Amino acid sequence: MDAAVEMSHETPGDVRIPSGVAVAALLAAVIGLLVLGLVNIISAIDAGFRTAITLNTGIGPYSGKEVIAFSAWLGGWLILHVALRKRELNMRRWFGVFLVSLLVAVLLVWPPVFEAIAELF
Repeated sequence: MDAAVEMSHETPGDVRIPSGVAVAALLAAVIGLLVLGLVNIISAIDAGFRTAITLNTGIGPYSGKEVIAFSAWLGGWLILHVALRKRELNMRRWFGVFLVSLLVAVLLVWPPVFEAIAELF
C-alpha cells in the first residue's frame, strides 16, 4: 500500500516566538528591581516598615525586601506575559527602556542615592 504522505520538516529555527514574550520578561525583571529600590528607600525612611518586613533576624529587613521584589517580579511577569505573549514589539525600543530603567534601579539601591532620597523625607 503506497500512500503519498506529505511531511513537513521543521527545524527549531523555523519556530518564531513573538517578541512580546521577551519584552514581558525584560519589563518584569526591571519591575522587580525598581520595587526593590523603592522598598529599600521606604525601609530607610520608616523604622516601623523596616521592622515589619524583617522575616529573618539574621539578615534583617533584606529578607523582606527580597520577598517583596520577587513577588513584584513574578506578578509583573505573569501579567505582562499574558498581555504581550502574542504581540510583535520593537525590541530595540523596549531594550532601551529596560536599560534606562535598570540604571534607575541600580541608583535606587546605591547607598549615596537612596540615603540622600531618604533624608528628604
